[in-house]
Amino acid sequence: MLLHPEKYTNEQIDQMLDEADIAVPDAKQEWERFARKPQAHISLFSKYRKIAAMLVGVLMLSGIGYAAIRLIQGSSSETKEQPVATIENTRPTTAHTQIAEADSTQLKPVVFENAELSTILGEVAAFYRCETVYKNETAKHVRLYFTWDKQSAIDDVVDMFNKFERFHITRENQKLIVE
Repeated sequence: MLLHPEKYTNEQIDQMLDEADIAVPDAKQEWERFARKPQAHISLFSKYRKIAAMLVGVLMLSGIGYAAIRLIQGSSSETKEQPVATIENTRPTTAHTQIAEADSTQLKPVVFENAELSTILGEVAAFYRCETVYKNETAKHVRLYFTWDKQSAIDDVVDMFNKFERFHITRENQKLIVE
């Protein structure tokens, strides 16, 4: 009858439905029975979901906290300078002894961007307590991009300057001679 309803008349369909003894449940009674039934499996599942959500939240917050601590420690360890004893032991020259005695905040690298050689050498010479002598006046006005590491020895700094081709610097005792 469901597959080919066109083969049946309306009276035949009504007769078949009348003969079927199907009890129609009362919706209100069924709802009350459902509400009274203990639903332990649903509440147990709900408890496990809550515990899992709390565990995921705690793990997530722990991870974020750990990352923040590592980030802070990483940035602070990059800014820390070597201890004074280590600098004195590894490089016992007089220039480094003077550097080691200086404040650690003064030992950060200095970046010169498009600065004249006279400006750069003025600061370098003052730091290493040297005098600057220019034999070539045009070399004073040469502009450079230079990064100076204050922890380097003066001879290393002079070698770095001598890699530029427009001038040559020599060191004689406490004098920097620019040619």
